[in-house]
Amino acid sequence: MIMKRIAPATTATRSRIALPDVLRGAVEYLDREIVEAENMYDLQAWMLHALSASHKSIRTGTPSRFQVKAFDNLWRHRDRLNAYTRSLLALSAHHYGYGERAGILVQNLENGVKIDRSPQSSVLMPEQRQLDQESMSTAHWGEDGIYWRWSEGGVEGTAFALKAILTIDPENKLIEPMTNWLIKNRRGGAQWSNTRDTAIVILALNDYLRKSGELETDVEYELRVNDQLIASRRVTPEDVLRAPSQFRIDPELIQNGANQIRIVKTSGRSSLYFAVQAKFFSLEEPVSASGNEIFVRRRYYNLIPQQTLLNGYVHEKQPLEDGEQAVSGDRVEVVMTIEAKNNYEYLVFEDLKPAGLEAVQLKSGGPLYAKELKRNAVKTLSSSTDRNSADYTGRSRWVYRELRDRKVAFFIDKLPQGVWEIRYQLRAEVPGQFHALPVLGHAMYVPEIRCSGEEIRLEVKDDR
Repeated sequence: MIMKRIAPATTATRSRIALPDVLRGAVEYLDREIVEAENMYDLQAWMLHALSASHKSIRTGTPSRFQVKAFDNLWRHRDRLNAYTRSLLALSAHHYGYGERAGILVQNLENGVKIDRSPQSSVLMPEQRQLDQESMSTAHWGEDGIYWRWSEGGVEGTAFALKAILTIDPENKLIEPMTNWLIKNRRGGAQWSNTRDTAIVILALNDYLRKSGELETDVEYELRVNDQLIASRRVTPEDVLRAPSQFRIDPELIQNGANQIRIVKTSGRSSLYFAVQAKFFSLEEPVSASGNEIFVRRRYYNLIPQQTLLNGYVHEKQPLEDGEQAVSGDRVEVVMTIEAKNNYEYLVFEDLKPAGLEAVQLKSGGPLYAKELKRNAVKTLSSSTDRNSADYTGRSRWVYRELRDRKVAFFIDKLPQGVWEIRYQLRAEVPGQFHALPVLGHAMYVPEIRCSGEEIRLEVKDDR
């Protein structure tokens, strides 16, 4: 027993002695290698950030001449840095005490930020009243989902930008939108794309909690539904990291039509975070569109063959609106327009086809692509019946299509932020009156990211 007690203590003692030697050796190695990376700005910025963090933590007087040379090199070429490496350089400037340069680098960061001031609204549903609150804005840097270099990733780039801005300019208006974007880009409950992304984001969010003081919260609130008091609670620092409170609303308090849910702070100035979940059966006719983070709009176009003198038959596209008719044998083009408010992975869209129409394609799979629309083309969504190559950005994503009895399912492994279009064809076959139920879309591993399109009614006739 005595031996077992002594051994761990001896090991721990050796670790405490060896750690400074290991750290000193790592600093000396990076100090030698950093000048060799003068033409590799990403790598040099990463090494300089590590050295400056060590310099700050152990307070070693002035930085070495190699660190100064590396900093001057990066500062001279700062226009060639992306947001990730500019954030690293800003943190290094702060650690070395170069306050003015650190402030300039943060201002440079603000010039390239991507801001979405209304992440809950969609260009596909301009008529639908959506939440548009400044507090829910998002801001981020980095490439849209698909990138080839580590320093171009949106998650890590935004996390280090958040750390830099919190450290240098803690009152900056971008802090809340940046935090919102990072939270929205989780994969599942509590992780990001990989363990490295997750670790870096957690470090940034720790800085946010430390600066914001949210862990010291002391706030009281009331929950009211249609002016009826449901609960009254107080949140203290001891409650912050506990599981959230859940309140089930008595169905008797819910009325037909609009309902009002109010969460009112009665004391305190701390932030409150909440989520609302509702399950209901709708009797509306037709079903209207809705979405959260992703939005979809489906349009049908009847392809009417027109004979020409030289080119044989060409197809004229005529929109099929709610209640209009097609003839048995007609081809119908389906245009699905998808707006992604962020960068997403593993999306599924299920097009519930009308019972009287069948897919022209006979086998699942086959070549099918989602094409990204240019901004000018998005403005003409409601009036345009056809597109040409000038309407697309040139980016596309491969789509796997499965043909099923009641629907056509589309699987997309990665969809960057933007507005995308998928086209495929059906054939009108069985005469009758049919409902084209809404397109249903969702993220396979983040079920709260979902959408549905509009329902329309179609009639198929025997002949014209």
